[in-house]
Amino acid sequence: MPYVATCTFREPAKSYFLEPGELEIHVNAAIIGQTVRGVELGHVKFLPREVPEDKIIPPLRSIIRQATPEDLAIDADNRAFEQEALLLAKERIAAHELFMKPIKVEVMHDRAKLFLYYESEERVDFRELLRDLSSQLNMRMQFQQVNSREAAKILGGVGPCGQPLCCATFLTSMPPVTLKMAKEQRLSLTPSKISGACGRLMCCLRYEIDFYRDQNAKLPRPGDPVDTPEGPGHIVDINVFSEESVVQLGDGRQIRVSGETLRDLRDERGPVRACKNHVKNGGSCGGASGGGCSSGGGCGKDGGCGCTSKKLENAELVAV
Repeated sequence: MPYVATCTFREPAKSYFLEPGELEIHVNAAIIGQTVRGVELGHVKFLPREVPEDKIIPPLRSIIRQATPEDLAIDADNRAFEQEALLLAKERIAAHELFMKPIKVEVMHDRAKLFLYYESEERVDFRELLRDLSSQLNMRMQFQQVNSREAAKILGGVGPCGQPLCCATFLTSMPPVTLKMAKEQRLSLTPSKISGACGRLMCCLRYEIDFYRDQNAKLPRPGDPVDTPEGPGHIVDINVFSEESVVQLGDGRQIRVSGETLRDLRDERGPVRACKNHVKNGGSCGGASGGGCSSGGGCGKDGGCGCTSKKLENAELVAV
């Protein structure tokens, strides 16, 4: 098995396996390594160890050397140069009247290549801009279009939770997030409360979705008729963590019932039957308000009391 060290570079969430050679390195040591983009300054995340070949994406690159004080000084100069290049890029983009928003400039350690990340809703013809900037900066350049999520990942920042953005710290991929996930977790659908720094739905909506789906599958939904130890009623609210349900009885009272109790009663008595005298069935029983229920006690929403139909009673009296 290959003997490699795990290193990180400009993207802390992305790791590379590099051959250490004969170097004696330690965790967090600054190194100069060869990546798919070129020569970069990075840090050692995990000490060298043997790794199965199927976990390595060929070709396997190597650590060139440990970073020297001169390398650290060059890296600081490169960061300052990136800011100047970004300002120049903004100026030349405005001059060429292109609809693109420059996000960040990254230059390789040896300044062999410069990457410009930009955000745009449409495809942009930047060939003239590329020639213009390349001639002024005197280096090879590569433009890369990103979306709003990728822009937030590149820039970094702090999320609504007060913690550094997940995409910029540990997320190695960004799977799709849908509004249905927020609905399944019964969150407020106000855009400002479920959107991240990128303006799109927060990635963390995916973290607990499996738990909520499991709980929603085994717990009743608001509005469902249920049997309780104090009589039939319908679900008003549910706490998915404690599995407690707030049930409104036919007389208007609201009680808390555990999910286990509701399941035991359902197994014992079977599913709650619809009220025969409910307005949906042509009767006068209005549901939880209990109006017109012949049993006198009211019933749960859409039935559940099992009361007899007044129409049938009247028909029997007439027949007699």
